[in-house]
Amino acid sequence: MRWPLIAAKTRDETNDALCAITRAMLRDVRGRPSDELLWRAMRGWAFVVPRPGPRQMPTDVRLALRWVEGASRPLADLTDPAVMRSLLTALRLNQDGAVAAAETQRHKHRVLVNAVRYAVEQRKLPADPLAPIKWSVAETVDQVDPRVVANPGQARSLLCAVSYVGGYRRARGRRLVGLFAGMHYAGLRPAEAVGVSLPTACCLLRAGAR
Repeated sequence: MRWPLIAAKTRDETNDALCAITRAMLRDVRGRPSDELLWRAMRGWAFVVPRPGPRQMPTDVRLALRWVEGASRPLADLTDPAVMRSLLTALRLNQDGAVAAAETQRHKHRVLVNAVRYAVEQRKLPADPLAPIKWSVAETVDQVDPRVVANPGQARSLLCAVSYVGGYRRARGRRLVGLFAGMHYAGLRPAEAVGVSLPTACCLLRAGAR
């Protein structure tokens, strides 16, 4: 219903959320395909519009989706608070079992809310099963990965190195110093750093030197 109205990135995020919701609604039935195949079948074939016909699907994907159809809980099970609570808990986690980022949790919850409301609208559910259940984002532990964040010494070396880019007259290197200094010392996004005026950039560099 919403697919034609949403951007490509939102479609991808919605696809991912619907896969997570469906996976949480699967029962333990014999013949379960591998997690990798299930994810590939749902991500690449089940939750795209228009959905490809069975003849267009690879055999393993078609069989995996047939298993999903048989293993999925009935929609009416969502009216059981225990089932809904279990589903909401699953949406807080990534595919590897780690707690998802806060915004990822919120987006999956929004997709579930939209899907449930649409089911109520289509009279597939008698009432909103989410209404009596309180839900909040699970807190994550913010840790800086030293493998992807420059330490102070590396940052100073980077700023020194980029100052030599290009010729002196064109000042490309000096502009790059301002760009990367703003990103490192002030936590600016690239677009924000580009918009910083020269006096502000000099202040940032002096602060970094101290």
